[in-house]
Amino acid sequence: MTLQIRPLTSEEQTKIARLARAESAPVRLVRRARIIQLARQGLTAPVIAQQLGVSEKAVRQWLKRFVAAGMEGLEDVPRSGRPPTYPPDVTNQVIAKAQGLPPKPEDGEVPPACHWTLDRLQAELAKDGIPIKRSQIRRLLKAEHVKWQKPRTWLESTDPDFAEKRGASSGSTRTRRPGVA
Repeated sequence: MTLQIRPLTSEEQTKIARLARAESAPVRLVRRARIIQLARQGLTAPVIAQQLGVSEKAVRQWLKRFVAAGMEGLEDVPRSGRPPTYPPDVTNQVIAKAQGLPPKPEDGEVPPACHWTLDRLQAELAKDGIPIKRSQIRRLLKAEHVKWQKPRTWLESTDPDFAEKRGASSGSTRTRRPGVA
């Protein structure tokens, strides 16, 4: 039984020809375009399969899909996979927390940081009742292009006159004279 391929539009002919000779396109798409080209030349499924080194079943499948759906039929269909580990509401909470500012620490704690670290974000989420691993936080933030920082802190003075008391720079720092390089 030979499969008859439907007549191609000029746009489809152009796309198939370009895809069939493409060097940077995915190999699977190039192979599928070559199947369509060879079928248009009148070759049968067994001959096409032998020339391209694929099974007859695969040739027939791609011809049927092309006839039914056109160029979109050559694309992969979504496959089932592992269900998401965390529901969307949890991932949304993680991302929302990471996009906000970290809370100011209470008295006696480490000085505040201006950005989240993965460890601190994990601890804050645990306080909110979201037990999530550091690696999963990293994966979620990376997928959403949200940045985090390595741990770093600085000291803040509570003295309002700190700047005046601080004085000039250290005496070991030489001052530059204007005009001298």
